[in-house]
Amino acid sequence: MTPETLKALRGSLPPFGAGLNSTSEFADYLRFYGLDFSAKYPTAEYQAGTVQSGHYSLMVHRWLQPDAQQNLLLVHGYFDHTGLYNRLIEYGLSRGCNVLIFDLPGHGLSSGEPAVIDDFSHYSRAIEDVLNQAVLPQLPLSAIGQSTGCAALIQFARGHHWSFANTVFLAPLVRPAAWRRVRAGHFLTKRFTEDVQRTFNENSSDKDFLAFIQADPLQAHRIPQRWIAALKCWLASLPKDDLGVGPVLVVQGEEDGTVAWRYNLKVLSKMFAHSRVELITGAGHQLANESADLREKYYLLIDDYLGLCPVQMVESGQLP
Repeated sequence: MTPETLKALRGSLPPFGAGLNSTSEFADYLRFYGLDFSAKYPTAEYQAGTVQSGHYSLMVHRWLQPDAQQNLLLVHGYFDHTGLYNRLIEYGLSRGCNVLIFDLPGHGLSSGEPAVIDDFSHYSRAIEDVLNQAVLPQLPLSAIGQSTGCAALIQFARGHHWSFANTVFLAPLVRPAAWRRVRAGHFLTKRFTEDVQRTFNENSSDKDFLAFIQADPLQAHRIPQRWIAALKCWLASLPKDDLGVGPVLVVQGEEDGTVAWRYNLKVLSKMFAHSRVELITGAGHQLANESADLREKYYLLIDDYLGLCPVQMVESGQLP
């Protein structure tokens, strides 16, 4: 896949629910990112298309399964997109869930300047608009966010009806690592440059993923000053008390050098009272794409928290 092919694909996407033509370009996209689950989950009904959220056109993917007991919303992190979350999507499908995921504004096949946002409320509005327009069956709804996806869910909790029965935060973003240096750099350079060079950190022990991400044609290679400014405003506005939406499960890698996770855990414990925190030894920031053994460790934690079980265990009667 090339950036040019994906740009053309982005411009040809139909509204969600209108029926996505099975073009060769879209089939190539699904294969390239490992999003074609039709062979492994033949009874899952797949639908994709765009949802309007303000002036953004958001790319949405939904898998519905017969006899599903739960709906699962996935919210990806900064610089990420649906194509990088095939493992979490399959996690949900393997547990018999309906799965809904979308590309945040400025990411993946959604519209917007690459990696730009002017207000974090645009992220939370995106969640609301996707839930309202890509309708899920009347089942309990859970959410899993990764990094900035968690920040989007936090903002959602502040201004929207909280409809999630259970919520999981993977390596949540509140304050980034070295925040004082980032903030000072933004202050000194924002008048001279619109963005700064992105560094691809080793944020996972999965070497194949790290190699793939550097060649991913949907990756942004610059960090916009506008995104940093929006993050600053969001952090300044965050309440320091309980948001009143209940606890969350926080899964945090101990080798995470992307976020200031020790500080973040303290803040989250106040906003989401009685939350459960699980530290994963050896895991970095990109928990959605960590090595298989580390992912299996936290999958078991999520299974327990969401009350899920692998479908093959259910079918064989091997319930835990």
